[in-house]
Amino acid sequence: MVDAVVAAPAPTTAGRLDDTPGLEVQGGPGGVRRDSLRELWQFREVLLAFVLRAVKVKYKQAAIGIGWAVLQPVLAALLFALFFGRFVKVPSEGAPYVVFALAGMVAWNYFSNAVSNSMESIVADQVMLRKVYFPREIFPLAAAGAALVDFLPGLATLVAASFGFGLTPHLSWLALPVPLLLLVVPATALGLALSSLNVYYRDVRYVLPFTLQLALFATPVVYSLSAVPETWRTLYAVLNPVAAAIDALRRIVLHGAWPSGGITAAATAQGDLLQTARSSRAIVQAAFIARPSGGRAPRRQRSARRSPREKGRAGSAVSIRA
Repeated sequence: MVDAVVAAPAPTTAGRLDDTPGLEVQGGPGGVRRDSLRELWQFREVLLAFVLRAVKVKYKQAAIGIGWAVLQPVLAALLFALFFGRFVKVPSEGAPYVVFALAGMVAWNYFSNAVSNSMESIVADQVMLRKVYFPREIFPLAAAGAALVDFLPGLATLVAASFGFGLTPHLSWLALPVPLLLLVVPATALGLALSSLNVYYRDVRYVLPFTLQLALFATPVVYSLSAVPETWRTLYAVLNPVAAAIDALRRIVLHGAWPSGGITAAATAQGDLLQTARSSRAIVQAAFIARPSGGRAPRRQRSARRSPREKGRAGSAVSIRA
């Protein structure tokens, strides 16, 4: 947990304010701590409000609205089925290549959108961060949550397509939350880290799209995880947790099997990744509690949570409009 303390600059002998830094950040080692999770829980209504705002803004004035969450993976899967399935003859684990590629694209679209939107979230709403206090992680977490709204219609489309190609549900479908967890954890962790890094280096917004394009073909989206040599497969799944999630999703939906044991190792590695990214709280806090220009001392930031008396006058704790 990081405590950010804003100190007013001391006046000099000439009556002017000194130019010494007005921000002191104190904190312990990074990682997920009970205090920080408790604070996020206290601001859960604010987080939900930002998730809803992100969804409304994304599909505002869109003709088919959330239907784009279905069209994008479906069209990509059809193109992959034409070139990689029909022309290149890439193996698809005995399943129809369209459904095989659709399972990969549904998972990859969530990860890509969650990371990209989380990276831009803090810089895009920096004005609000300077006026109202709430945990800075809410912006990346809200971006990841809004991307999850797109993932659910895509997953429903995958299930419907599997029925259309004659695949039947199995008891293993109860394990569908496992690949979802394996996608949400690394996407959230990477989004937290990149959002704080983007505060200081705007090059991140140019490097990330190119990196995601390369990572698409470094991840078993259009090919099977079995294409990786067996001796390197577990390490590959740990280094690339999206590969483990896609493999688990295909095993559950396409083959009616339970996720492989390598998923446990991937989940363990993702826990360490989340703790590493959680330490970026100090960077985020320090970036947006700054002294305004003009030589004046900074005003104390208002909290997004209000007292019961203020709630009665205002009618709600926080109002966020799209």
